[in-house]
Amino acid sequence: MVLKNPDKYQKGKTIVYFVRHGDRISVSGNKGIGLEPGGPGLSKNGTKQAKSVAIKFSKIKDEIDVFYSSSMNRALETAMEISKKIKRKPEVYDELSEFNQILWSKKYYHYKFWKHYKKHKLSLKIFNKILDKNKGKVIVIVAHGNIIKGIVGSKLGLSFRQMGNFDYHNCHISRVRFKGRKLDHINYFNSKEMV
Repeated sequence: MVLKNPDKYQKGKTIVYFVRHGDRISVSGNKGIGLEPGGPGLSKNGTKQAKSVAIKFSKIKDEIDVFYSSSMNRALETAMEISKKIKRKPEVYDELSEFNQILWSKKYYHYKFWKHYKKHKLSLKIFNKILDKNKGKVIVIVAHGNIIKGIVGSKLGLSFRQMGNFDYHNCHISRVRFKGRKLDHINYFNSKEMV
């Protein structure tokens, strides 16, 4: 299945909707908890945000071919809200889990930089596999701000500093069009609405 009424620019292209997870539970005194495996789930506000974005996806549920999510709790909980509305379960990938924003600082001398650089490279590798496997389809991916900035920024050929300048809000959506693995067009980035 592909877009019901694709325009001439969308025909044969892969459409990817990136969704950042909803607001997560804050845990005071544990700054790095958001990077730990699993990590915290959604706050009450985050659940509200996830339900709201799920309603938006329900309007195009018949056009969605595949659905993916990070394995971290906040992304999975957001994906499950979307899942209820589109009647499709997400495929879950650890490689779409969050990495540290130290990457945007280019602190090559810091051991954390290389640890998170590796995570970034793994996210790009799995994303390319997703593109290869789903050419010409409509894909929804629930992930994290740094993952989305890293993938889109890399496809645009931006430096880490440039990628770090992007802002990405909870449960905001980006719709990006690909021709094979090549970014062809960004319809919108970090938007509250599905244009």
